[in-house]
Amino acid sequence: MFPNLLLLRLIYTLCVVFVLFLLLLPCSVASPGTSPGDLLYSEVAIINNTSSFQLEVTIDGMGPSVMELGQAERFVLRGKETIGEHQLVAKAYVSTKHIGRRQIGRERTIIFQITGEVQDSPEGKVGWYKVFTEKDFLPQSPYFSTAGYRQSGCKVSNKGHFPAKYQDNLNKDHIHCLIRRASKKYEIPAALLIAVIEVESAFNCKAVSPRGAIGLMQLMPDTCTRFDVRKPFDPQENVEGGSKYLSYLLNQWALRFPSSQRLELALAAYNAGEGNIEVHGGIPPFEETKKYVREVLKRYRSLEKT
Repeated sequence: MFPNLLLLRLIYTLCVVFVLFLLLLPCSVASPGTSPGDLLYSEVAIINNTSSFQLEVTIDGMGPSVMELGQAERFVLRGKETIGEHQLVAKAYVSTKHIGRRQIGRERTIIFQITGEVQDSPEGKVGWYKVFTEKDFLPQSPYFSTAGYRQSGCKVSNKGHFPAKYQDNLNKDHIHCLIRRASKKYEIPAALLIAVIEVESAFNCKAVSPRGAIGLMQLMPDTCTRFDVRKPFDPQENVEGGSKYLSYLLNQWALRFPSSQRLELALAAYNAGEGNIEVHGGIPPFEETKKYVREVLKRYRSLEKT
């Protein structure tokens, strides 16, 4: 009987030690005195600092976790493989009145390292953290760098505020020929393409806006990527890509809005982006966008009469 009592005491002692071990385990979270070999788990902080996106975040295949605007969340990484590489996948969405939840841009895949060192994040001390903004989900073209074009001496334009005149009369006939081809190919009135180009760049093939829009039709880098424009300063590729994008926008909301509104919506989306049309359920209340639509329509109607 005496040996049985000793055995029970031994079992009880082992259980107490095991429970204390589990209770003290969280103290190893990326603390200043923790060595990489001792790290059994670490925390990752994710902050959604976008202006209007909802984020869907997955880490190492776990999740997804949905994060609203301005929300922060801490993820716990456990196990023997805590030290080393981990994969985070994030997607951005907007909730629209008419078609529900819609993904914006491309998903982001980030490979990050947990080293055992402490980082001071907006959410406190963690092993790693990431703050997401809109720029994380607006892809840049792999074919060119806007900053590089600025450094090469290309003229930086003031998008949306050009006089209705040509910057280079020598190219006028050639550009009009490109416009007529694109008009026929994409079934867009040539007068509309001329109006857009005049308001966007005043026919300056080398124009670059402060926001990074490029060329005759002021194409953003992600638009160039979507519509395979590899040389945005080339008039033919720029007019081709811009016309294809405008044709897409003219048909984007054909089933949801009256035909009388399609042109205004397409021009508003060309200026402010498709996401803003979805968010606001129509033309967004931006003064710049409303002015842009008025200027293009005014010029378009004037050209139609000539």
